[in-house]
Amino acid sequence: MAANLTAGAIAKMLSGEVTGEKEMTPILQVTEIKMIQQARRNQELSVERYKVALSDGIQSQEGMLSAASNALVKQGSIQIGSILRLTGFNCSPVRNRRIVIVNEQEIIAEKCNIIGNPLQMLTPNAQSNSVASSPQAQVLQRQAFGTSTGSNQQQGTRTDSRQEQTYYSRPPVQPQPPSMYANRSPVARNQATPMIIPIAALNPYQGRWTIKARVTSKGELKHYNKTHGDGKLFSFDLLDADGWEIRVTCFNEMVDKFFDVIVVGNVYLISKGTLKPAQKEYNHLPNDYELRLENGSTVEQCYEDDAAIPRNRFRFRYISDVENMESNSIVDLIGIVLSICPTGLIMRKSGTEVQKKALQLMDISGRSVEVTMWGNFCNAEGQILQSLCDSGAFPVLAVKAGRISEFNGKQVSTIGSSQLYVEPDFPEAREVREWYEREGRNAPCISISRVYTGAGRQDVRKVITQIKEENLGTSEKPDWITVTATISFMKVDNFCYTACPIMNGDRPCSKKVTNNGDGTWRCERCDKCVDECDYRYILQLQLQDHTGVTWATAFQEAGEEIMGMPAKDLYYLKYEEQDEEKFEDIIRKAGFTKYIFKLKIKEETYGDEQRVKATVVKAEKLDYSQDTRSLLEEIHKLRTETMNPESSNYRSSAYNSGMGTSVDVPRREFGLPAANQFSSDPRPLGGMILCGACGSNGHVFANCPSFMSMPRQHVGSSY
Repeated sequence: MAANLTAGAIAKMLSGEVTGEKEMTPILQVTEIKMIQQARRNQELSVERYKVALSDGIQSQEGMLSAASNALVKQGSIQIGSILRLTGFNCSPVRNRRIVIVNEQEIIAEKCNIIGNPLQMLTPNAQSNSVASSPQAQVLQRQAFGTSTGSNQQQGTRTDSRQEQTYYSRPPVQPQPPSMYANRSPVARNQATPMIIPIAALNPYQGRWTIKARVTSKGELKHYNKTHGDGKLFSFDLLDADGWEIRVTCFNEMVDKFFDVIVVGNVYLISKGTLKPAQKEYNHLPNDYELRLENGSTVEQCYEDDAAIPRNRFRFRYISDVENMESNSIVDLIGIVLSICPTGLIMRKSGTEVQKKALQLMDISGRSVEVTMWGNFCNAEGQILQSLCDSGAFPVLAVKAGRISEFNGKQVSTIGSSQLYVEPDFPEAREVREWYEREGRNAPCISISRVYTGAGRQDVRKVITQIKEENLGTSEKPDWITVTATISFMKVDNFCYTACPIMNGDRPCSKKVTNNGDGTWRCERCDKCVDECDYRYILQLQLQDHTGVTWATAFQEAGEEIMGMPAKDLYYLKYEEQDEEKFEDIIRKAGFTKYIFKLKIKEETYGDEQRVKATVVKAEKLDYSQDTRSLLEEIHKLRTETMNPESSNYRSSAYNSGMGTSVDVPRREFGLPAANQFSSDPRPLGGMILCGACGSNGHVFANCPSFMSMPRQHVGSSY
């Protein structure tokens, strides 16, 4: 039995004790159902409505469903045997009898056997309702109305018999209520077990529902700025026991309510929400709908894990299939990581940097593809993969929800809802590992990413005099270079400015504010006043290397890297505490220190004059061992290209034409190492990456464990 019916509910409705949902929310069973045509006044068209007989296990009463429930009846959610909780109803007298008008209901169970032996209640007028409170009174009432059509007792009996066979009636049998229903009070709304339906059964016509599912992915908190106002949102993906998935999105107040509640891997009971068509440009799940939580939505964690709900669902495709798939398609892949590049930085249009890390993934199809990790993936799974590859291992990697792009061949990139699994315990992972150990290690591999771009845009290493000699920054787009230089001079009179702290989307406004003289600050851009302003760096630096000097400007992020403290703290130290000695000591420590500067060079117009302006994007203190290793790598590359130009050119042209993975290039010519051995270019050669320092595969010269473990004195003398 799916639920306990509310015993005595029908008698209370008929007696007038209960007139609506305010007094009771009874659980009743549908024992009869029939469609009727209800004509509208002054209209030719009629409206379909459904009559029902509702039972509490003891007595049965006729009722009427609202027109909004027609779809539920047609699709079979409400049928004979269905158990409903009446959450919105009223008992109305219609033609000297009471019927139950059901405005809103919750489906407890779609199909059950008829519970008990309910007797149909017939009330000719409102006054007789008080009499019809016992089973004996019901029998007397039936007999009285059954003999009213004639004097012949036998004829009256036949009339009564025909009446008992009508739609809402049952044979006049003395009711015997089951003992399990006796003396039971109505079930409270919040005490009943919620009706859990699968995700596949969700549709926009349902009023109340509950799904039980596991969170498989949770997106980052995002802010947006539109014409009608600012806002924030986040999304998460759900998976139920039947393998169906759906995306859930929360906006503004719902973000504050549910963001910290949702944890990846946990199982939740989720009720109420708005079902909307899925926006396929943002939602890759194979579901036509997505869910939006609202004020009445509830999210309850199931602290006992449900083993019937899987941890995730994969739809793995071969890499060879990716070659024929459309751009922006979402795909799941699993394979062996052949090589991985160090993390690089990409400059966004907004002026912020994002991390990028690329690897080469091969699977059983004999193809490989470049997989690019963005943002936090570089620091989490990316570092694990880097360590494994540097140690000579070839880890198994599963990519969930990677996006296909077409740039120099097919590539796969991570998106906000992507997931990476390093050495997962999947049957597919074990199959890939066994294949690689058996034959894949020596099998030829063809990359569908024709050019392996590595860490993305590599900032070109330059010296300061090359900025002027090569006319950098004078083209339409800015030039991005890296220089190793020392801060030889710094202007400290105006090292920071007062900035607007008002958030504009996910970033502060940061425009200059003016003092109103009354303790408040005004921002012209936001057209608002604030009680307290922010302080941001605007450092004017003179950079010097062995070739010359240049001026550059360092703003907030780069300024904090150079000064080692926020601009606000340095401002209060100088102007509020007036500790000149400590202030000058901080300036001296920042000056005459060698940094690796990443500069953005762009020509700008000041008045009628054009000037080339250098902006410090990032400043890192020089790591001498790492810098020496990079210089050694460049020296080896130049030596190889000088002494063996034919081999280098042949390998390069063969690779760019798509033949690089199958061309047999000799490892040594003229007693010198081939280009692949001492180069940082990790392009696969015959499916393997070879290192010139130790001769093993899986890493390059720059990441060779043998080279990195060499004594520092030996490295210096070799250099």
